Amino acid sequence: MNTSLRFDTRQVQKQVQRFSQIQIKALNFLSMGNEALREEIYREASENPALEIVRDSWSGTEQSSYVESRTSREYREQGVYGTSAEADKFQKIMESQEDYGETLQAHLLHQLNAMKISDEENELCTRLIYNLDKNGFYGSMLSPESFLPKKNPASEHELLERCLKMVQSLDPVGTCCRTPEESLLIQARLSENPDPLALFILDGHIDFLNPPEPAKICRKLTEYKNALHKKAFADTSAIDALLLDEDSVASALKFILSLNPHPAQGYNSDSGIDAGRPDVVLNITKEEGSAEDDFEHGIVSGNNDFHFQVKYASGALPEVRLSPEFMLDKENVAKAQVLINSLKFRESTIVLQGCAIVGAQKKFFFKGPGHLSVLTRRQVAEELGIHESTVSRMSAKNGSKYIQTEWGLFPAWYFFTSGVKSQSGQTKISSERIKQKMLAILEKPENENISDRELCELLNEKGAKIARRTVTKYRSQLGLKNSYKR
Repeated sequence: MNTSLRFDTRQVQKQVQRFSQIQIKALNFLSMGNEALREEIYREASENPALEIVRDSWSGTEQSSYVESRTSREYREQGVYGTSAEADKFQKIMESQEDYGETLQAHLLHQLNAMKISDEENELCTRLIYNLDKNGFYGSMLSPESFLPKKNPASEHELLERCLKMVQSLDPVGTCCRTPEESLLIQARLSENPDPLALFILDGHIDFLNPPEPAKICRKLTEYKNALHKKAFADTSAIDALLLDEDSVASALKFILSLNPHPAQGYNSDSGIDAGRPDVVLNITKEEGSAEDDFEHGIVSGNNDFHFQVKYASGALPEVRLSPEFMLDKENVAKAQVLINSLKFRESTIVLQGCAIVGAQKKFFFKGPGHLSVLTRRQVAEELGIHESTVSRMSAKNGSKYIQTEWGLFPAWYFFTSGVKSQSGQTKISSERIKQKMLAILEKPENENISDRELCELLNEKGAKIARRTVTKYRSQLGLKNSYKR
């Protein structure tokens, strides 16, 4: 057997793109929310004498959390809170906590903004949403009745009941309740095909589920029914119409276990920013007079009467500059200039993306919610000649960036919407437009109690190629009950 070793020399040409540290910093700044970016600016200003904070609109009322955390770290290292090793261990535990990004309040408010309700209902629903605790309940917070004026108690109570039902039906279903037990009952009532026996158990008889064994639950229900009819002048009860056997109880138990007693689970109740003051990164207004598109200056053409002005909202961030006293310190000046250029890159990129969004969603900015067109991040990236990931950094769904319009405050990702194909297959209809068609159909008296399948067939007749399960999802997102409860 002949074995030999042979060495070959080959020349290979590759094209590799490598990001510099400056580019990485600029892209990181783009994805940061205002609170995280404030901390980064204060950190660099404290370490670099060539960087000077000129003005900070929050400085009079709030201190940077970076300054506070640094002071706490210094105290721990001095032995006030333990040894340095214990401090490092504590820091690792804090940093390992999972952060979901979006708050429950922001998620609910986004859906509320898309609903056609009165200003009075919108205001009360907003108060109810901000009154929720980290679990999505108000049991440990203010009573909902405390938000009502005392002018007309009867009509105000009806208003409160309507608003409570609206918020409870938003996704995730079952928030804005007093207790987890009440949340389970709300979820059951709003489900597609609620189990009648499960509804009876959840409506004040949830203690029958302990222990959760069908045979024992069935025995308790039978004993309750018999005891009820032994009472003098006993009237008929809802339990009389229910079938009480182990199979029925097992089916009801399975249905109850599919519900979530903690609907707010997975949402961040404390994302590090004031829930009432999200990161407004853009203000979009209508200005008189026609104008041509000029994305560099934030101008988007409208019609002969007005155009759109897109402005970067930087009021929540400190204003920085090069310190004139340290101009000879070239190394620190260069580092400071990198920070300033990264902030400018963030501002210009966000404005450009805002202009592209306005240009693609002009129907929305002309007419308001319900008129969104299908728009993907890839489309915006191709129009601006940037990478799709750069667009995602500004419009991530778990981000905190919002856009202020004349129609209200909307998260940046709201303007990126998927769609369904038309019957012809040549065009796409946005999900927002489908929802508006659903509302229009259900507003007619003859269609008030139609099922999701019937609603699906009507939408298909109107030119939308959509599945029944998609109709169910959109109906839930609109906060509409199923045909059983409507």
